[in-house]
Amino acid sequence: MTEYPQAGVPDSGWQGVHHIALVTPDLEATVTFYENVLGMQATPVYPATAQRGRHCFVKPGDTECWGIHFFEYPDARIFESADALRRLSANPQAADLYRFLPGALQHIAFAVRSEQDGLALRRKLASHGVVMTDIYDQGRLRNFIFIDNNGIQLEAAWPKP
Repeated sequence: MTEYPQAGVPDSGWQGVHHIALVTPDLEATVTFYENVLGMQATPVYPATAQRGRHCFVKPGDTECWGIHFFEYPDARIFESADALRRLSANPQAADLYRFLPGALQHIAFAVRSEQDGLALRRKLASHGVVMTDIYDQGRLRNFIFIDNNGIQLEAAWPKP
């Protein structure tokens, strides 16, 4: 692994993640999932151009981050993880969570305020039949993984009570 020297500049100018760009074969279904199931806010849909499909941003709460920038491509192929999450639900000790995605994106983690909000989200996801893992205790935080309508792994994480 390459080692990088410590930066000697106290302020690099970076201000965090601006957005993450992903593709979806169905922008309407994706906006519906993120707004109606997750309670996030989507921008208006921008029209397609010769270079790219229709697109919009989905913002996860009151944050400076613009969130996820979804581009619609009807032929988009997304590596789904629902079967691996089902196996993991049956056997929480399975290593499936970290082995089954052949692409570079493993998951996107969103912060929720509290255990109460995390549990409320689990109930809402369950009512929509969304596949999810057990809740994990990760030291100072708790979390669980679930999938969106495209099969993309998402995580909800909150500070440990």
